[in-house]
This record gives sequence, C-alpha cells and structure tokens, in this order.
Amino acid sequence: MGFLKLCVGERFEHDMPEEGMSIILANGTPLLTFNFSVTPGEIQAFLNGAVSFALFAEQNLLFFLFKIEGFLDWSDLAFTIHLAGDETIAGGDAYLPFSLVLVEPDTKIVKGLRMVTVSPDFRSRLVELIQKQAAEPFDTLAYYRAIGRLYEQYPAASDLLKNAVIVEQGGTTLPSC
Repeated sequence: MGFLKLCVGERFEHDMPEEGMSIILANGTPLLTFNFSVTPGEIQAFLNGAVSFALFAEQNLLFFLFKIEGFLDWSDLAFTIHLAGDETIAGGDAYLPFSLVLVEPDTKIVKGLRMVTVSPDFRSRLVELIQKQAAEPFDTLAYYRAIGRLYEQYPAASDLLKNAVIVEQGGTTLPSC
C-alpha cells in the first residue's frame, strides 16, 4: 500500500464496508476503521475511552478482538495475511501501533483519529500467527466457509475472547484466565 494520509475533517479515501468495521495493514501498521454515524459524545468516547485488544486463533484463522470503553463493546474482525496484498507486520521487540479511524458513512469524513499500541509480546504473537497463515495454501471460498463454521461455534465476540491467545488493555498484557 502506498502512503495513506489521514486527517480529521478530510475524506477517507479507502474502500471499506458500509456501516461497519474493517482492518487493513497500512505500511506494516494495523488500521482499524469504524464506519459509523455518531454523536459528538460518541466521538469523545472513541477518542478518550480505554482501548483493549485481543487475538483469537484457531485452525489457522485469526481474529482481532477489540473494545473501546464507552464507544464499543468487545467486537471482532477476521484477518488473513493472504488478503493483505504485499503488506506484513515486522517482528521485533517493540510496541506495535494500531491506528483507529472513525469515519462518517454518508460523507466519508474522518471524525476521529487516534493511535494506540500493543505490547511487544502481543506483536510477537501476532507476527507468529501471520507467519503460520502465510505458510499455508489459501483458498478464498474455503476461508469464508471456515469463518462461518467458527462463528457457529463462537457466536459472539465474548465467546472468542474466552479463548483468546492474548488480551491487553492499553499495551499491558492481562493475566490469562
């Protein structure tokens, strides 16, 4: 992906689902977009609420789980490196930034923008899971069928969370249950 310019008050010029969430990699950094109609209070919650992240992995499927206090309860997005173009996340013993972008669906105007980090441990686990995905052959139809079967087994984000590989709040790894 080329250079991506993000500014509050300007248009978000990238494809995303209508009224929903998406995750992409932008220059090796996860970018979570929230395409929601929001009130000024919800924008403030998006900008200031404590952020939690988790990873769920099973059968070479990977899900990002996330929560923003006062804005969004635990939610999930499936991710495969096979659909990320030539993007990847570099390993290393450093915190990994996540860009969070709040976009107004009708106008595509960025209403909120923030960056949060996950710990080096979270980064290491994510890189390991992505490398495992990359090493396996990929079939798009089989991938989406597998996601459907997984949602039958874990119908809510809270069900995925119970079996998460790692859970963090604000870059601090929380103890396992």
